Amino acid sequence: MNIERVVAPLTIEEVTQLTALLCEAVSLGASIGYTDATQQAEAIQAYWQQQSRAIEAANLHFFCARVGQQIVGVVGLECCTKPNGRHRGEIVKLIVGHQWRRQGIARKLMVAAAEFAAHLGLKLLVLDTRSDDITVAFYQTLGWMVAGEIPDFAQSTAGDYQATTVMYLHPTAEG
Repeated sequence: MNIERVVAPLTIEEVTQLTALLCEAVSLGASIGYTDATQQAEAIQAYWQQQSRAIEAANLHFFCARVGQQIVGVVGLECCTKPNGRHRGEIVKLIVGHQWRRQGIARKLMVAAAEFAAHLGLKLLVLDTRSDDITVAFYQTLGWMVAGEIPDFAQSTAGDYQATTVMYLHPTAEG
């Protein structure tokens, strides 16, 4: 398994694989921007096509975990482009395929993103995650701190509204 930063526009095959990965995560109940993988599959594909253009503009960096040619995990680092926020970035779309979980892939992806953020000179990273999810504790093991919680932040795949925990990290070259 290799972790690679996407440095060129996504290929059609990469868009297809990333769409399938995100659809799988949503189908399994992940709070990751979508609520119905079947009805929103086209929107999910369009999301990855839009991200491909953002990669070209160098405002967004994606890291993929690959086994051979198969993408088994992904995480994004979105750099703030506002004049007063160029020192910070946001972690987006951490996804690991269901059959690949519990193998340290998410940790490796997060470390790669944080190290790259430090390389870019970013001083602050932020993310949000569903409050009642295991991800809060996972991020804390990586040094992330809880800034607070926002109630009713996102609609779940079941239709209810859930709180999100906002977290931050001051990245270092060591991750």
